[in-house]
Amino acid sequence: PEGGSETNSGDISLQGFSISVAGKVLLENADLKIAAGRRYGFVGPNGQGKSTLLMHIAHKKLAVPRNLDILLVEQEVEGSNTTPLEIVLAADTERVSLLKRKDELEALLEAEGAAAGSEADAMERHEELEEVYRRLSARGSDAAKAEATRILLGLGFPLGWQSRPSKSFSGGWRMRISLARALFMQPSLLLLDEPTNHLDLNAVLWLDDYLNSWKKTLVVVSHDVGFLNKVSTDIIHLRDRQLDAYRGNYDSFVSMASSQAEQRQKAWEKQEKALRALKLGGKSKKEAEEKMTKQQTREGKGPGGGKG
Repeated sequence: PEGGSETNSGDISLQGFSISVAGKVLLENADLKIAAGRRYGFVGPNGQGKSTLLMHIAHKKLAVPRNLDILLVEQEVEGSNTTPLEIVLAADTERVSLLKRKDELEALLEAEGAAAGSEADAMERHEELEEVYRRLSARGSDAAKAEATRILLGLGFPLGWQSRPSKSFSGGWRMRISLARALFMQPSLLLLDEPTNHLDLNAVLWLDDYLNSWKKTLVVVSHDVGFLNKVSTDIIHLRDRQLDAYRGNYDSFVSMASSQAEQRQKAWEKQEKALRALKLGGKSKKEAEEKMTKQQTREGKGPGGGKG
């Protein structure tokens, strides 16, 4: 299913979906559950579909809630004369729009006051201006610049750099601006693909701490084990075109996945031993496999076990 779903929930629940690119099947009949407010580390082999899945979620090509604001940080900001601080602040388009309207109303009231215009018009503009002030206050507008500055500082931009034209920065630094903008916007679901690749150690440590207190939903692809351990409350593992979910950080996932792999190996060895016994009893390979399949069906499970 494409185009999003009608639910108002902040959760995402996808069942039995498949994704193919250029004839290559990346995910097949997979299930995915993303609970609101959790922070997911997304791991698995390179080139198997992690980034593609993030793009499908971000662009709502899967049945994710239509009203859910989702942001995927996938490319650096375009270089221009606009400064990093201006780019980050401009991301809050409603705040920008309210500030513009505030300036317009204040200018109109000043002009009308000087010209002794209609009292009714002035009253109406005053009321609208009060509403604009109220909405700006509710958005924490006065604190916005301080927050944007703090995020940029954390990602390695000294105060002087924050007022330089973005075109003066390399692609890697413009990627940091893109990340800063996303953190400032605080979408309901933030998707990050290898965010630490363009960061130095100090910026990585700052991002660890910042995301550790992230109250909304996060899915992050990363090969940085230390980063995943600090940030993740859950792990999604892409394996054999399926998605397995684990509670806990990366170390917990490794421990549980290892235990499950051991269980699968033992179950396989038990099945092979039973097949050999049936063959020794005079059954053909086909008859033996059919009998094992029937037995597993009665037991309600196969040798592979279930998801974590």
